[in-house]
Amino acid sequence: MIELTLRAMRNFPAQQQLQKNALLTMCSDRILQDVDFDRFHASRMVMDCLFAFDDQSMIRMAVAICSILAAKISTKQTAELGTKRNMQKLLQIVKQKADNETADIILKFTLSALWNLTDESPSTCAIFVNEGGLELFIKILQSFPNEASLQTKVLGLVNNIAEVKHLRHFLLRQDFIEHCRRLLGSGHLEVSYFAAGIIAHLAHESIEDWGSCFRQRLDILSALHSKILSWENPESEMVAYRSFSPFFPLLERYDTPEVQLWSVWAMHHVCTKNASRYCSMLLEEGGVDILQRLVSSARVHSDVRAMAHEVLQILLRTKPLPGFKTPAHQ
Repeated sequence: MIELTLRAMRNFPAQQQLQKNALLTMCSDRILQDVDFDRFHASRMVMDCLFAFDDQSMIRMAVAICSILAAKISTKQTAELGTKRNMQKLLQIVKQKADNETADIILKFTLSALWNLTDESPSTCAIFVNEGGLELFIKILQSFPNEASLQTKVLGLVNNIAEVKHLRHFLLRQDFIEHCRRLLGSGHLEVSYFAAGIIAHLAHESIEDWGSCFRQRLDILSALHSKILSWENPESEMVAYRSFSPFFPLLERYDTPEVQLWSVWAMHHVCTKNASRYCSMLLEEGGVDILQRLVSSARVHSDVRAMAHEVLQILLRTKPLPGFKTPAHQ
């Protein structure tokens, strides 16, 4: 059925009712999550509907579908889907909602789509910044100070920006740092977690790179450490990662334990929720060696060392390795 639906969309791109019916057919969790089809091709056609038709129900369905499919395609395909044209359209939708102060389902789906499109896609992240996305997202934080779901999506996307080293300087501005400092103290774990992630990535940069924000750095790092220690690991998986590679540079910052602590807490969280997937990822990407060094080194803060030790214990329980032993926890 899905293949026939996609063929109809491809053959009759100008037929609004047909395209609308196709979107209705695709708006199914079972289809989007479980059925095998060309998700990249489908994403491109669904995105085209945003340009072809000014229909609120179609926009709602299109951004909902894109938000899910963008997480299901490869990073190469994500970069191809996150073109300047497409990003401008999605940001236009966000701006309309922000200007009208409308926190509806369309805004939430659009933010999710943008979040997934920027995931491990530096080129798409650069387009987001260059098209005024950061200023727009700061406006979202200001306009909806009590909307935790919106804050989570905004901060989740900005985490993707913060992972890109050459884009971090755009985030090192006093107004945005203050937003992160405030949201770090949120009572909603997801909001606090993603605010902490941004801070950790920015703190990887030198004091000199912080420029006029350097006075905020010491205070925010102290707050970061204590806040992370206050978190309780939630029952469900809070976030999904394609790779641990963005964490590895942070784990090597022995002079900034707060940065290491956030990274190893994040790894611990996902490993406790989906051990088979993330322990395999640790092994394949070389993360085990880094964690072993953290546990073995006298230079590492005791909180970081303890959390790294727990991650290695999860690995041993999940994937016993002949001859592999966790270094003694000091």
